[in-house]
Amino acid sequence: MHWPFCEGNGYDEEPDEAGARDMTNSDETTLPRLSLTVLICTHNRVDLLERVIASLNATRRPPDTDVRILVVANACTDGTPDFLHAYQKKDDVLPLDWIAEPTPGKSHALNRALPQIAGDVVAFVDDDHRVDEAYLVAVARAVRQWPGAGLICGRILPDWDGSEPEWVHDDGPYRIYPLPVPRYDQGGKPMQVDIDGAIPGGGNLVAHTRVIRATGPFLTELGPTGHNLGGGEDLEWVRRALRGGAILRYAPDMVQYHYVDGERLTLSYLLRKGFQRSKSVMRFRRTESGVPLYMWRKVAGYARGCVLSLRAQPRRFYLVRLASAFGEMSGMREAARHRRRRARLPWLPMQTGLVLSAVIAITGFALAARLGQSRLTDALIPAVVVAALLALSLIVKSVVDFSQTGPQLRAEIVDRYRAYFPFAMARLGLWTFGVGLFCALPGAVIATVLDDAPNITSPFLAGIGGFLTLALASAYLTCRTLVVNPGLIVASWQYRTDRLHRLWRLLSTYKLAQTDTVAVACVAVVVGALIGLLATQGHRTLAAAVASLTAGYWGAFVFALWEPEGTVSRHRSGGRPNLLLIGSDTLRADRVGAMRNGQSLTPNMDALAKRGTRFDACYVPCARTAPSLISLFTGTWPHTHGIRDNFVPDHDTQLEIPALPTILRALGYRTAAVSDWCGSDLGKFSLGFDVLDLPEDQWNLKYLIRQGPKDIRLFLSVFLHNRVGRLLVPEVHFLGGAPQTTQLGQRTRRLISRLGSTGEPFMLNTFYSTTHPPFASEYPYYLRHSDSSYEGASKFAMARVTDPFEIIRRQGEPREEFDLDQILALYDGCVSQFDDEVGRVMRHLEDCGLAENTIVVLYSDHGMEFFEHGTWGQGNSALGDFSARVPLIISDPRNARARQVDQVVRTIDIMPTLLELLEAPSVKCDGHSVLAAMQDPAVDLKLKAFNETGIWIAPMPGLPSRHLSYPDLLQLLDVPDDASGALAIKAEYHDIVLLAKDRMVRDGRWKLVYQPLESGERLALYDVIADPGCTRDLAEDHPIEVSRLWAELREWMERDPVLRRRRVAA
Repeated sequence: MHWPFCEGNGYDEEPDEAGARDMTNSDETTLPRLSLTVLICTHNRVDLLERVIASLNATRRPPDTDVRILVVANACTDGTPDFLHAYQKKDDVLPLDWIAEPTPGKSHALNRALPQIAGDVVAFVDDDHRVDEAYLVAVARAVRQWPGAGLICGRILPDWDGSEPEWVHDDGPYRIYPLPVPRYDQGGKPMQVDIDGAIPGGGNLVAHTRVIRATGPFLTELGPTGHNLGGGEDLEWVRRALRGGAILRYAPDMVQYHYVDGERLTLSYLLRKGFQRSKSVMRFRRTESGVPLYMWRKVAGYARGCVLSLRAQPRRFYLVRLASAFGEMSGMREAARHRRRRARLPWLPMQTGLVLSAVIAITGFALAARLGQSRLTDALIPAVVVAALLALSLIVKSVVDFSQTGPQLRAEIVDRYRAYFPFAMARLGLWTFGVGLFCALPGAVIATVLDDAPNITSPFLAGIGGFLTLALASAYLTCRTLVVNPGLIVASWQYRTDRLHRLWRLLSTYKLAQTDTVAVACVAVVVGALIGLLATQGHRTLAAAVASLTAGYWGAFVFALWEPEGTVSRHRSGGRPNLLLIGSDTLRADRVGAMRNGQSLTPNMDALAKRGTRFDACYVPCARTAPSLISLFTGTWPHTHGIRDNFVPDHDTQLEIPALPTILRALGYRTAAVSDWCGSDLGKFSLGFDVLDLPEDQWNLKYLIRQGPKDIRLFLSVFLHNRVGRLLVPEVHFLGGAPQTTQLGQRTRRLISRLGSTGEPFMLNTFYSTTHPPFASEYPYYLRHSDSSYEGASKFAMARVTDPFEIIRRQGEPREEFDLDQILALYDGCVSQFDDEVGRVMRHLEDCGLAENTIVVLYSDHGMEFFEHGTWGQGNSALGDFSARVPLIISDPRNARARQVDQVVRTIDIMPTLLELLEAPSVKCDGHSVLAAMQDPAVDLKLKAFNETGIWIAPMPGLPSRHLSYPDLLQLLDVPDDASGALAIKAEYHDIVLLAKDRMVRDGRWKLVYQPLESGERLALYDVIADPGCTRDLAEDHPIEVSRLWAELREWMERDPVLRRRRVAA
């Protein structure tokens, strides 16, 4: 994807007419005096370094150009420092500065040099090159000739002296390419090099400093290190710059000659170089976890060529190719190992208890089976029958009253997954059977043990016992869930919710606590009595079996329910600060700091704001989760990164732009993301997180099918809303709409402890679904702001929105269909629970000793509309600010003072701001750092916010007549890849969906809204300061503002490739 040029922050302008002419036949563009830095990285090659510096001093000096040399001595242990010191004392030579980088590796040396570079352009020269006598003149001429080109490359030619073997000049079918001596020669005519063309390395490259700042550091995972001959760091960097919009020109007059080392022309060097170079390239690419079959076929083909070749040249060719293929395979394995290593975190001492509990559970069950084998079948078979009847009845009930999460799809799509439905149901049935057996076995064991004289009624009595314990466990967990987390039941409840109200009124947390105490006491008494009875009757082996079984159940309960958080045993002092981003899906900006009953709704977020900067006018570019999150982490508009909504095919999930986790990982950060059901996009897209504690993609048909019908899903949800469910049945555990705030908070704090124990700086993004529809929260939050007398369908959660697609479908219904006051009360309860989680996380940072070295960012992906403009939901309307405006707080402990910024900022500004706070190299993006406003809120940032709506699944209330439209969800959705099951918008509707989006721009107090019509457009102007609800259209009263903002908005819209293409076609 080619990046559009972005406001005030792009690499280059389009080539001007002078830049498009042949450099050798045109006059140079007159530019002011030029500052040129020649950068040389060297490692223990003082003789070659002296040679290349001598060649630079022998070149002709370009006029009006200041030239200086910068050398990075990379872990040099030879005479390099002495030579450089001696050179600096000489007169009449090019000025030279040098710095030492102790960490071996060319990428480390380059990254050490980049912040030190000042001036206009940098010329990269390797220490084993020598430059042509006209090199500096050619560089200065090319820079002036093509002012719009951010990168310029030249020729690299081997420095042959006639002693080289003949095979290096062979251009036949068995030529060795690339040669062990680098060569880059695209002929004698200047041209532009595209990303799909012959990309040069960094040996003869000239870069404007603006491109260097925008592209960021070289990847330290790549590049030669010591005796490792791998490379690729320069190619990756140039490709990244080109993807960022930089223009690359080829100047044939810029010539460097590469030193020819005779050792490089040996077969052993060729094999090592081919292996390590290929390995280095494959380590960078995102590959399969194993070696694909085609690689083995490639190896077999090259091996056959080696065996069958009779002449030396073809045999040499196939041997080098074979070594390169083995390098690719090694790189694939190394890439997978590297990802696993990056994802591996220190084990907390408290987590040892989890392993111990799992061992106790497994050992207890195995030992009980071994000791009680004489009566094992007497208890096991009835329990199996009870569990099988349970699973069968739920499967039959689910099939008869079939219901499925997800959207309504066309029959031809569903037919393609006919065979997948039985698999999903069988899988859920198997887990239902397992849960039923786990619950029925204790009752069956008790009945079997008490019946000391086996007879024909024994299996029936054991079955009755198993049924009783299963029924008791089901009743207890249902009642507990109904009080503590009723949204979990509502998420899979397909009956009228008021049927739950009578039972709920009979329950309380006090009664549950009493029940817990009585139940534990009863279990202890029953188990103790059984063991004692068996022991006194001489059945010591059976007594031991019962004790072992009890220990096994105890271990299973601890493993499933215990969520240790731990603290950091050691933490860094100094160095780059950690970065913690805390987000909540669908959190409105007006809820932060809001008052309810004389008290703040968000005291913990208010406390965070008192230690940082609160931005009260922060806008997202698109109020849908996927495009919003990707814009935040890449600092780019949706039309730049290409993700326009949540329905994205697999091939579009590989982003071609750098994201914040990738950038920080290159700087030594350990990066992680943790979330519940709303945060699957953090792993779906290639954002670069090392550690992912996330569910699978929620917008996937196979995933939705595996969640199963509501009846069987309800049973499993109640029993497996714990660690066991998260590990074994994640699609049920991470059910959309099911509250998971408490568990996610525990996982977040545990991950902070583990990341803090690495001794490395870390970046953690935790993203909660707490404030997302259906606004179901846990006890006591769903009661905190609600009317106690309310008995409607939305008592526990917003009615009839129990999965993401029901949420989408109901966004087309009018206000009269909703109990709005109760829904707003539920929403405020969700905000309160999220706020308390923020407080727990902040206290955990204090307990771990990390608070003074961790920058905290609080954000949301979008807000929420509650019928302010005729509809509810997010991303449906550009008229109001309630969906597009989000809370943003950035708290830096190094500058912990309360500030409030009221001027417009955007979430695309978060990434460049954080990079500046972390003193990291800047990268190409559409956003701008707002650090200046954090230091002084009076600084005018002069930023404009742009926003576009998401996909409308159904006609939205409040839209003007003759609004540009497209088919409903049934026609829009498709599954382009049956194997993956990812839902996507059909290609034929891609353009019309983008063209029909409403869009807006806000500049200061003014906001202009654009709505495309079947013919023309509707423009509305609002004064956001005087009319925060955007209810009065002032377009007729202020035509000058309309004209000005429409020009701004139109210019932004035309950066969209689809809109630009349509405009050109028109």
